[in-house]
Amino acid sequence: MATYTKEFLVEAFASRYKPLGDKAYEDMYVLAHDYYDTVPKQKFRDSCSLDADAIKKYKLEIAQSK
Repeated sequence: MATYTKEFLVEAFASRYKPLGDKAYEDMYVLAHDYYDTVPKQKFRDSCSLDADAIKKYKLEIAQSK
């Protein structure tokens, strides 16, 4: 399994809220950023539904936006 940085995982989670507007995205980013520091990385990934498929989907979104 690949290792991902805190920033990558938080952004992957928060990016799901971009369609709801900047405020929703920023709020979820801050929430996830703070939450990440309180739990182990795997617990963060599990509770934020960041499994391999979700990571792959996020990477594809990044590639398409470039």
